Amino acid sequence: MTALRNSWMPRAALAALLGALVLPLIAQDEPPAGLNGGRLERPGNKQPARPTPHWPDGHVNLGPLPGEKGVWEGNAGSTLATNVRGIDNPRMNLPTNLKVSEVPFQPWASALYAYRQGTTTKDDPHTKCLPSGGPRLFHTPYGFEFVEVPDEKRIYMIEVGGPHTWRTIYMDGRQHPKDLDPSFFGHSVGHWDGDALVVDTVGFNERFWLTREGIPHTEYLHLSERFTRTDYNTLKYEATIDDSKVFTKPWTINIALHRRTDRDRLFEYSCESELEEVNGAFTREARTWYPGSPTAPPIKMPDVSRVLPAPAQPVANLRRTPDGKPDLQGFYESKSSGANQSLEGKTGGRNLIIDPPDGKLPSQPWAKEEKISRDLSERGYDDPTAHCFPQGAPRTMWVPQGIEMIQTPDYIVFLFERVQWRIVPLDGRPHLPESMRLWEGDSVGHWEGDTLVIDTTNMNGKTWLGEGGEVISYAAHVVERFTPVGADTLNYEATVTDPVVYTRPWTIAFPVKREKFELIEAACHEEDHDLPHLKAIKDAAAAKKK
Repeated sequence: MTALRNSWMPRAALAALLGALVLPLIAQDEPPAGLNGGRLERPGNKQPARPTPHWPDGHVNLGPLPGEKGVWEGNAGSTLATNVRGIDNPRMNLPTNLKVSEVPFQPWASALYAYRQGTTTKDDPHTKCLPSGGPRLFHTPYGFEFVEVPDEKRIYMIEVGGPHTWRTIYMDGRQHPKDLDPSFFGHSVGHWDGDALVVDTVGFNERFWLTREGIPHTEYLHLSERFTRTDYNTLKYEATIDDSKVFTKPWTINIALHRRTDRDRLFEYSCESELEEVNGAFTREARTWYPGSPTAPPIKMPDVSRVLPAPAQPVANLRRTPDGKPDLQGFYESKSSGANQSLEGKTGGRNLIIDPPDGKLPSQPWAKEEKISRDLSERGYDDPTAHCFPQGAPRTMWVPQGIEMIQTPDYIVFLFERVQWRIVPLDGRPHLPESMRLWEGDSVGHWEGDTLVIDTTNMNGKTWLGEGGEVISYAAHVVERFTPVGADTLNYEATVTDPVVYTRPWTIAFPVKREKFELIEAACHEEDHDLPHLKAIKDAAAAKKK
């Protein structure tokens, strides 16, 4: 996913948007009931539609108004054309869509489409948890949202369907680069045409389907999209599809997307982990995952093991936001010195544990034995990040990857290069109920002077702390502190209190540096070439034990 250094938008605008971006909808409601003049309606919804919101400069606001909530909802039942089985859904499709007999397929493409129809979704890359470019995103029910950054002339689309991904639309008038590496989302440039956001995209790869019903494309695809918010709750999506290798001429489709104003959060939906846990390709550690195991019960331990240092002195010439807080926005790299391989520095890196003073993790006996087991080569397959699952807090901060931070008075957003995002509210809300368990946990934050403090609970207990196999459980309570110590340097600390795994809390610390670069599209699952090798090692070791 591409992103921008020092991204900024009006604080109230981004804060309102991000209120819609954190957790899963537990269940999906019934599909929309119908279209009325281009406006999507649900049964019994007879109230007049609210007008389309606009920014002070006059252009359309594609997100929520300040202080309001909601997310855009894709329509899983919509199609770009009536498919060969005669399935169409006028409640979700606009009436201008072509019938399949009218789609200008070349003969080979028509045959491929018919084959995909005959096998339903068996070969759909989306069902294998790969990113979904172009219109395919809007055939998912998980939700998406726009993040507009006017000062930097970019718009992000934060997405959930499949992996957690985002898409960048450049609004600065640039041209497409001449030599693009094909990617799932391509390269998008946009502009406003009245009240419509017009997006032009090229540079797609061929490793996704254009639609859930299997319309093919090639790297020659040129996609022209129009997003028109016809009223507060309806977004008309129009796409003109031009691919000379697949179609005899360009053709256009339309879908109406609905705004779920009863939702204030996006899904945490880990597609690959859901798939692999169901088919048995990944097995959880019973002693660490929620709700816990009698063989590893929690022990009593204090919440804090050390005296926190005195508040840091204000940094001279530190960039600040209008409300006086340190401006943390930008791109960062963690100087974590091999922590992803060993927190204790056993693989040649520096020991980053500052408490306990001896630099050793205070593991309970069973966790020490588990760590030794995980160090075996055949256990590499069991590390969830080897499967491209979410890394979980606090490991996200020391996995080698680019990180972007976006900031408002009410939220901090982390975008991670390995197909992941994390959203931290600063509005004083309580943690989620005990029964809700997430890969990233539930994070809430606040400011202590110039230090950003993030408190995370509600872990699911399925993550590892690093490739070295350090253990963490569902009972973990993680407190992270981001303290500016220079104009472009943060001191990062994470204190982990986990009464299932450790005998006392422990703390790790290292610098995080702001850098000048852009995040790149990294489809982790697509690029995960080591997993079959790790599986072979695991299987060979298991065979020797028989």
